[in-house]
Amino acid sequence: MLFRQYLQSVDWRLNNGHNSTTLGKHISSIDKVKVGKYSYGQLNIEAYDHKDEKLVIGNFVSIASNVRFILGGNHQINTFSTFPVKSVFIKHSPQHDAMTRGAIEVEDEVWIGANSIIMSGVKLGKGSIVAAGSIVTKNVEQFSIVGGNPAKFIRWRIPEELIEERKKINLIDFDTELIKKENSIFYRTLDKDILDSIKKIKNK
Repeated sequence: MLFRQYLQSVDWRLNNGHNSTTLGKHISSIDKVKVGKYSYGQLNIEAYDHKDEKLVIGNFVSIASNVRFILGGNHQINTFSTFPVKSVFIKHSPQHDAMTRGAIEVEDEVWIGANSIIMSGVKLGKGSIVAAGSIVTKNVEQFSIVGGNPAKFIRWRIPEELIEERKKINLIDFDTELIKKENSIFYRTLDKDILDSIKKIKNK
């Protein structure tokens, strides 16, 4: 078992040189997981072999410690019992006893705080923040901050009037050497003038 996990970790690193993520809790198939460029953090994934389980993480995603992605494991709830009868008494039956609400999708530039749990079927919108210790059961709007159990909207991360324009700009479209050279502007409080300046940098 440990040797299989070691091989899986090696395979992951060989195929994910474009990001800095590592595998935490291992799953039966890393084919269920896709991660974009420059994202980092440990991927603690709980999967139960349902065919529709999937985790898709975008570019420039920040994942803090002890974040868990729950890809499935939902029991039936509208039947006589929630107990997984088939899996316990007959054979492993994830399609009946460990259902999923669908893929977890983490869009670009999301920051997930420590000890958060992301449930199946959830989309974390671009540029959003999940506060530490949150349990996310519903989709999160782009550039919003959510927190709590269950996670709820707290406030917008940037001025609301800038959100539509900011949605059109993707950090992944910037040349990395240009980002290094102009890095100071990315640390200034975002307003209309700063946003316009960043757009000009992108078009250089």
